[in-house]
Amino acid sequence: MLPHIFRPIPDLSELPQPTNREDRLRTIIANLEKHDQDVRYSMLVEARQRLKSLSADEDTEMNDGVDAQSSSSSDHRQFIASMNASYTEGSGDPCLLHGSIPTSGPSVRQAPVPVQVRVAQDAIEQMEAYDRHVKQTKDYYVKALQRQQSSRGDASPAQPGGGHLNLDPRRRPTG
Repeated sequence: MLPHIFRPIPDLSELPQPTNREDRLRTIIANLEKHDQDVRYSMLVEARQRLKSLSADEDTEMNDGVDAQSSSSSDHRQFIASMNASYTEGSGDPCLLHGSIPTSGPSVRQAPVPVQVRVAQDAIEQMEAYDRHVKQTKDYYVKALQRQQSSRGDASPAQPGGGHLNLDPRRRPTG
């Protein structure tokens, strides 16, 4: 996930500087949302590339799987024969052999999850992890903007800084 998050920073010297704290918070939130979109796009591009490379690998595995199909053909024939057998009244479930749940032969394996599903699941898990990571930061700035907007009308000269609260925990007084 780190290569998606840590991306080159564009030149910021030509962008207009926010004039007050509220504009600064809005700019930060807008930048976080744009970065969020860029990270998600980067994750999707990686998932598409991975899907292409894995589907090529799967094609070669499919050619190797021809022998496995021939060994399971006897199980398949047994299944078809039991489905075509006539049903006698009172003999229980016609699909069960000798009244018990049938077991699969040693050559029968569960079908693997398709490559597309695996890649999609990995991409979704990665995006959910990113969402959890970015939620705290974005919530901090959204709440700071809400506090700034609500305190804008409540500013009194008794408050230091003319009503501007120091909301950034990195700038707390040390004494």
